[in-house]
Amino acid sequence: MNAPLSMESNTLESAAEEVLAALVTALKKGDAVYLSTVISTWGSSPRAPGSMMMWSEHSGIVGSVSGGCIEEDLIQRFKNREFDANRTHSLVYGENEEDGRAFKLPCGGKLQLLIEVLEPSSLEQWQRLANELRSRQGCLRSVSIESGSWQIQASQPQALFKDEKAIHIYIGPSHKVLIVGANQIASYLSQFCSALNFAVSVCDPGDDIAADFPVSGKHFYRRYPDGLVESQFNDSASAVLAVSHDPRLDDMALLEALPGKAFYVGAMGSVRTSEARRQRLLELGVTEKELQKMHAPIGLDIGSKTPAEIAISIAADLVRVSKQKSVN
Repeated sequence: MNAPLSMESNTLESAAEEVLAALVTALKKGDAVYLSTVISTWGSSPRAPGSMMMWSEHSGIVGSVSGGCIEEDLIQRFKNREFDANRTHSLVYGENEEDGRAFKLPCGGKLQLLIEVLEPSSLEQWQRLANELRSRQGCLRSVSIESGSWQIQASQPQALFKDEKAIHIYIGPSHKVLIVGANQIASYLSQFCSALNFAVSVCDPGDDIAADFPVSGKHFYRRYPDGLVESQFNDSASAVLAVSHDPRLDDMALLEALPGKAFYVGAMGSVRTSEARRQRLLELGVTEKELQKMHAPIGLDIGSKTPAEIAISIAADLVRVSKQKSVN
């Protein structure tokens, strides 16, 4: 059976996808849309460069650039129409703010925002970008500092950067995770990953297990992982976590994931079990270079013993690697 057992939530939208969807909807209604993007941070800051927030009179706020501490000020500026179209604007919040406003961030940091005023005539271009993300294609959006015009090109994840003429912002699809094996660790892991805004799928062919596994808000594939990994979890925003303890499941998933494009591939087991697995995979045709991609034993070494502790160590390592990928 290849169809998901449950599909209460098709995906957990990434912040970028959510912002773009709302932005496109507002432009279709003829609204003027204000888009704010974090382009630099100093010190402590609740949002990383590339974080976006849009606002229009009908939609209100979608997304975030500060965790809530400057949004109110931004909205007032938008309502006062302080920014015009056809060029970009820069705002700095924090100590020694450039425009003289006494606005000190509670976190003590400082951030710089790119402000763009979007008009309905730009709808087609924004729709194209939204479609690219829905098709799981990351894009580099290059915005002219002088004119505000922009273009996109396909891109792997990379850190935001600026040159003399443009600001280059990577916008990627939502991160998603395939958990191979439905057990107690997988149950905790699916909850932790969902809370971290990963779209979660679980794969296990066992009928009895599938009937009892909590699938709310997640895909459950009652099948073996061969074919599924290659077709659905083979891009730079995907992760494959093999936690079944059954080589028939775990090895099958790893054989497809390791040569693929997933940013994280991990397998649960002791050091001895992991070494035996490596030897099996080599005999099955996986290369030494591909094996270097495998996190095994999976998770951060926090001395975890219980299913919940093991699951949180895996989720934490997943976040660690995803953050590293986003700045490389």
